[in-house]
Amino acid sequence: MKFTKSQIDLVSIFLLALISFGLYANSLAGDFLIDDYSVIVGNEKLRDVKSYFSQHFKIRPICLIELINLFLWNISPGSPFFFHVFNVFLHVFCVILIFILCNILFKNSALSFLTSLIFAVHPIHTEAISWISGGHYALSSLFFIASFIFYVKSDKSIVNLMISVLFFVFCFLAGTSVAVLPIMFVLYDVFFREKHKQNKQLRRLRILFLLIIFAMAFMFVAYFVFNKNKFMHLIFYFRGFGYLIVVTKAFVYYLQILYLPLARGLFHPFAYNTLSIQMISPAFFGALIIIVVSIMAFLKCRKNYKPVAFGIMWFFVAYAQYSNVIPICNIVSERYMYLPSLGFAIIMAFLFLKVWEIINRNERHKKMLRVSAISALVLFIGSYSFLTMKRNYDYHDIMSYWQSNINNFKDGYMVYNNLAGTFYAMGDPDNAIAYCWINLLVNPNQPHVWCNLGKVYKEKGDLEQARACYNKALMCDKGYFPALKALEDLKQNE
Repeated sequence: MKFTKSQIDLVSIFLLALISFGLYANSLAGDFLIDDYSVIVGNEKLRDVKSYFSQHFKIRPICLIELINLFLWNISPGSPFFFHVFNVFLHVFCVILIFILCNILFKNSALSFLTSLIFAVHPIHTEAISWISGGHYALSSLFFIASFIFYVKSDKSIVNLMISVLFFVFCFLAGTSVAVLPIMFVLYDVFFREKHKQNKQLRRLRILFLLIIFAMAFMFVAYFVFNKNKFMHLIFYFRGFGYLIVVTKAFVYYLQILYLPLARGLFHPFAYNTLSIQMISPAFFGALIIIVVSIMAFLKCRKNYKPVAFGIMWFFVAYAQYSNVIPICNIVSERYMYLPSLGFAIIMAFLFLKVWEIINRNERHKKMLRVSAISALVLFIGSYSFLTMKRNYDYHDIMSYWQSNINNFKDGYMVYNNLAGTFYAMGDPDNAIAYCWINLLVNPNQPHVWCNLGKVYKEKGDLEQARACYNKALMCDKGYFPALKALEDLKQNE
């Protein structure tokens, strides 16, 4: 019995959904953690639906996240279960949409399935799925992919263009991904859309649509920049050439944890060693080489190896919003890789299928090579799946969470600075001070921690202690800009 392509695709979607859900089933028992308390548990606005809509609701960027939290909280107040269920289903639907997108773009079911499978099992996604507050990265990615799918199909029907607009609006209301969606549209039109198939009227409508969404994306970036908590984001502390070094080294670090996701945690100490991260190292030059090679590979592969070129484009465009070219976010966070990792998955799937094609042309050793290739793929998918399920337990409760973050890195003590930042954001300066001191007792040579500690003391009114902390920061790094500025502000206010 021969199956049709539609039947094979339906079976593939069912298997992908089953695998995606199964991998994250053990995350459903997880508790509320860190930011979940300030965003959900301690958020009084979520307690009553009527008062929320009458007093607090405003249509603005990322408001959809709060609406979903309101809905899930009122299903079962105080329980994290439905929040975890929602995140897992977001991941399942993202995987399904990726399969559909790849089928549309490449018309290759094997490539679509393998790409979606690699994306489904990748351990770097656990932060976005197993941690409740990370879920909005999957939510915005879902609308991003859906909008892109219908934009790709918009040369056939104005209805598809309107649906793309609708999902773009949802993406705008759901998270940060919308900032680069217009760029993805433009690059797809320039490099991948078949020009002879375009309807002129639809093309003009798409141009108008792109102008509008560029304006919306700009508004979103502006909103996001001016509402960030600088206590938490060290990227604001770097200046000049040191800033460029930090950005490029972070890029290489992301590639490393994307391919070899062995070191895991919400806070990677690499990003908090403010002295070494600014120093020129092989990673800096490596980043420049990788960028140049990627551009050359994109241009060379665009016609004959479309999946490779598209994967490169997708990764760099989706990564751009977290690259800190415009300083708006953490230097390194695994959840930022949720959407960019699709580019990695496409390239890896294509390379495996290309190797498989070469093996099939080798009549002499075909059987042995096939066994080796399948074994390598099973090992690759199996190891990623194991790491994903293992990491889900790191988000089970607050003790497991902090233990994993501290134990998984040799400089794990640095995460205490972020715990201090969490208490600071929650309005608890005493605990913020306590955890800054715990961090400094282990390693006092951390200017950013001294500076954060000084900031808390200043807000508590202890100006002498604040001044002492800022001076300590300058003893660690005499050119540390935040400490210099803070001391200048103290002097002006005397």
